[in-house]
This record gives sequence, C-alpha cells and structure tokens, in this order.
Amino acid sequence: MKNNDYPNYFIAGDAVSTQAQSKYINFVKYDLLLMIFSALISIYNYQTEESKTFIYVISGIMLLFAMLISIILKAKKYEDTWYRGRALAESCKTLTWRFIMCSEFFENNIPAEESDKRFIKRIKEINNEFADLNEVISAKKINAPIITEEMRKIRGLSLNERKEYYLENRIENQIQWYSSKADNNKSKYENWFSLVIICQFLALISIGYLIKYPMSDFNLVGLFSTVSASGFSWLQLKKYQENKEAYTTATSELNLIKAEANKNFSDEEFSKYVLDSENAMSREHTMWLAQKRM
Repeated sequence: MKNNDYPNYFIAGDAVSTQAQSKYINFVKYDLLLMIFSALISIYNYQTEESKTFIYVISGIMLLFAMLISIILKAKKYEDTWYRGRALAESCKTLTWRFIMCSEFFENNIPAEESDKRFIKRIKEINNEFADLNEVISAKKINAPIITEEMRKIRGLSLNERKEYYLENRIENQIQWYSSKADNNKSKYENWFSLVIICQFLALISIGYLIKYPMSDFNLVGLFSTVSASGFSWLQLKKYQENKEAYTTATSELNLIKAEANKNFSDEEFSKYVLDSENAMSREHTMWLAQKRM
C-alpha cells in the first residue's frame, strides 16, 4: 500500500513526524558545526591585538548562534513531536492492516457498516491519545478519508488473496526494511566511532607536539577534542547501535512469523495470525517510544 492509501491520521502523523525529525536533526547538526568552526578558527595564536579581537568576536558569534539553536530546540520540542508523530502513524498503520486483513474485531463476517464504525472509533481513540499533536497536524491532511478505496478493495479479497497480499506487502516489506536499516545503522555506527577514535588520537598527537614545542602558535587540541565530542553527540542522537540491535531483533521475529505462514489458514486462524504479527511489529515502535520517554 502507498502512504495515501492509509487513513488520514496516518498521513498526518507521518508528515508531522518527518518534518519534526528533519528540523531537529538539522538544528543539532548546525549546532555541532558551529562549535567545530569556532574551535577551528582558534587553532592559530595570532600575534596582533586586532587579529585576536577579530577571531574572538567571530568565535563568540558562532557560540552565540549555537546557544540560540539549543534554546530553540528546547522550546520547540521537535524531538517529542518526531517521536509522538511516528507513534501515531504506526498505531494507525497496524490498525489498518488488521482492518483490511479482516483480523480480530474486524472479521469479514461482520457487516461492512459495523466494521467501518468499529475502525473509525478505534482511529478516534488513537487520535485522542495523541491529542497534543493537533496543534501541529495539517488540517488539509486530516480532510483525507479515514477509510480509503484501496482499503475497501483489499478487505474484499478472498482469504488466499489476502494472505498472499499480507505476506508480500506487509511481512516481506517489513523484513526488507528492517534488515536494510540494521545493516545501514551498523555501517554508520562503525564509521562514526572510527572518526571519534581518530580525532582522539590526533588530539593526543597534538598534545605531544605542544609538549615538545610549547611556544608553537598552533594548538589543534581544542579542534580535535571538539570534533570528537561532536561525534559522540551525533552517535547519541542517531542511536545507530541501539537501532541496529532493535532492527535486527525485529527482522528475526518477522522471519519467524513468515515461516509460520506455510499452512492453509481458516478465516479464524488467519485472523489470529495477523493479530499476532501486528502485535509483534507494533511492539518495536511501542518500545522505541517508551525509550524516548525515559
């Protein structure tokens, strides 16, 4: 399913989360870069008073902007909006798959009008849980349908067609996404950690240089220390290692779920299979949200 085939609150929550994530990460990136550039222009000990004053003023301006960015991040709470918007979107998504697969509470023996009513009620409950996002959610996106034509089309498929669709477009799609993300986060974690170690080593070399040449006009210790500290901050922000472990675990669970599908389901069995599968997938983002609240 495409994003526009999901309910309006998924679309709205996904958009809010993506925008807040982009703003938060970019602001943190600018904050770290300003501190690095401030350290960079201070590596040379200028001899004239005018040169020193100029460098100090530029460095001070950079640090001031870095402080203002930190204040903006604190005030705007982009990180909270990012996490809660993602939780809203994922909650709507897993409920949608239960609905279109005729899983528990939305079985295909229920009249269409009743199943629609139940789905809309649950969507409203989810929205109420994230009512604090209403001030940033796009009204235009909320005007989209709660139950789309594509959702009704998939719900009307036969049992075997729904099973095939679910395995290909939900289970397999999530396996590919999680496994790709796990490998990507592992690679980035190793690269960034290597950068941190290299900068720490270069800081030690710079100290050794100053010990041997204490009258040198160049001091690179502050620069390499700042880059190293910024690298650690970026690692903490992106949580590459934690994400890699979470994505690997999710991939393993989904592969086990996929293996259980090699049987002929009855309507009741498939309903339970989808429910268990969606609970497993929602567990990952529920735990993710809980960790952010700690």
